[in-house]
Amino acid sequence: MKFSEYPFMRYALFFVLGVLAYPRLDFLGLKEILLITGLLFGGYIILSATNATSQSYRFRAFFPITAYALLMSMGLVFTHLRDVTNDPLHLIHHGEIEGYIGIVNDLDQEKPNTFANRIAVTAIKKAGKLQRASGEVIIYHKLSEALYPGDFVWIAGNPTPVPPPSNPQEFDYHRFLANQQIYHTHFVDRHVVKLGKENHAPINNWMLNLRSLLQGQMDKYITTSHSNQIAKALLIGQNKYLDKEVSEAYVTAGTMHVLAVSGLHVGIVYGFFFFFMKPYQLSGQKRVLYLSLIICIIWLYALITGLAPSVLRAASMFTLLAMAQMKSRNPSIYNSLALSALILMVFDPYIIFSVGFQLSYTAVFGIVLLQPQLSQRWRPRWKIANYLWELTTVSIAAQLATFPISAHYFHVFPTYFLFSNLAAIPGAFLIMSFGIPFMLLSFLAPIGSLLGKAVDLLISIENRVIFFFQKLPFARIEYIDLSFWEMILIWALIISAYLLAINNRRKYAYLCLFLFTCLIANQWMLLREILSRNELYIYRLENKIIVDHFYRGTLYSKDNTALPQDLNYKILPNRISKGQVQAVDLKEVESGNGRHIFLPGGAWLHINEDSFEIEASAIKQIVQYHNPKWLPIEEADVAQEAALRVIMQ
Repeated sequence: MKFSEYPFMRYALFFVLGVLAYPRLDFLGLKEILLITGLLFGGYIILSATNATSQSYRFRAFFPITAYALLMSMGLVFTHLRDVTNDPLHLIHHGEIEGYIGIVNDLDQEKPNTFANRIAVTAIKKAGKLQRASGEVIIYHKLSEALYPGDFVWIAGNPTPVPPPSNPQEFDYHRFLANQQIYHTHFVDRHVVKLGKENHAPINNWMLNLRSLLQGQMDKYITTSHSNQIAKALLIGQNKYLDKEVSEAYVTAGTMHVLAVSGLHVGIVYGFFFFFMKPYQLSGQKRVLYLSLIICIIWLYALITGLAPSVLRAASMFTLLAMAQMKSRNPSIYNSLALSALILMVFDPYIIFSVGFQLSYTAVFGIVLLQPQLSQRWRPRWKIANYLWELTTVSIAAQLATFPISAHYFHVFPTYFLFSNLAAIPGAFLIMSFGIPFMLLSFLAPIGSLLGKAVDLLISIENRVIFFFQKLPFARIEYIDLSFWEMILIWALIISAYLLAINNRRKYAYLCLFLFTCLIANQWMLLREILSRNELYIYRLENKIIVDHFYRGTLYSKDNTALPQDLNYKILPNRISKGQVQAVDLKEVESGNGRHIFLPGGAWLHINEDSFEIEASAIKQIVQYHNPKWLPIEEADVAQEAALRVIMQ
């Protein structure tokens, strides 16, 4: 594989660099970015014209540099245009308001105590006057009557800006929503007034209604609880209905990708129609018509499933593949993947921050790059053995490519992924082979009932297999801490091993050895840091103060007042990042208006409702968490506004 042979990979790479550079160049306005882009484009045209009239290729260095700089500047342009905070009408620029008018964008999503929905703001009331505005707000309501897409509503009150995390390594919900261009939430209880209805997004509304209709058919014909949940996730991408028990089982077995609608599912839809007729068997116009119909069905399915990044990638890639087949060509999979990514990023540059987008493209690149090298190492004689071997190598290639990023984000590795996927992937194919006809024919009562029972039975069998793997001992490795740079090192090691396998050159062996040594050295440095660490963390929770003390290789904690969700999402991530999860309980006594906690090393900590006090001689430095930095604090007795780290003597 030569990088120079795949131009769209280069285009996508430098466009991504422009998107990533945008937050660091926020001092540039649109006029400045357009000026830079125009100058680069003009320079590129001049260099191209000069080369076209010259008998030799000139400007060998300047020509590619100008071209790649132009691609980066285009990344800046599209990201700036997509960034809603650049709109002066956006809510973020208006401060406190009395209320707002907006249009409901989605169906209600059931939460533990409320229903959530998304409201596209069209006007706000400020100082007693209505004025135009823009932005999107996630509301949480307790209305007895559901909200539907297109409902025109008035909501009194001021939406709340999404706060940044107040504890280290805590999930950054502010950043997560900002990448979707959402900056406000609002608990409205029942204070929503419907003003009317507006069909502002007819295609989206039609798709939401169609999805709701299909969910109703599944509720009618797929009656087993777990099967019903899996059917909604597998067939129409609605994994929000999954019980925690079911999702945990699929995560532990390493088969959660089966439930996240992705290239596997779109590929099955694409291949399903090839059972009836092969495009190459048709004449020119008929082939174009047939493949155009398949493209429309693929995008219809993508719309029904909610246009997740993995579905967008698969739908755009199969669209490019089908368009190439219209001309009877065999397109490069690398160029098709890169071009599909580039198209998606042009429409929404922030999609690159989606974990689904990253995992989807990483998995497919891993499969097309590594799987052929793995499969050719052994050629079974029997067809069944060969099929199982091919499936195994696909699973290994995808896991090798995605392990660094999944461990970085989720800190988990499924031990039996090879064996569970041998059952889960063929099972998913069978379920979708019956599920697609079910969705098409479920409105014909006798056929819908028969197909629904078949889907129900197949999913029940699949679930039994998955739960079997979940119950095996050591089913998954938990609490993996993989930093960003360790993730990059592991990917570099995988690529170096691939280059060594195909080229068998000594320099790649040395490179593999060097990268492996870097990883080992990094772990030794981490172990040394753990054994010498003497830090006290005081976490900020809702009306609670929780303490962790990392002392000479042991974690001491006082977390008995924390709720399980607080432990999992606000405290555990920091423990994982420090390489210590299991904690020894700290001793405490009630003292006056608070608690007196005895720390290892002889120091003490006194905590009341909103502040703390530590023996002064034990303190070396106190810093307070302001995402993503720690800022020094001079005084020991401070208000508990965010997490604190006390570096001890």
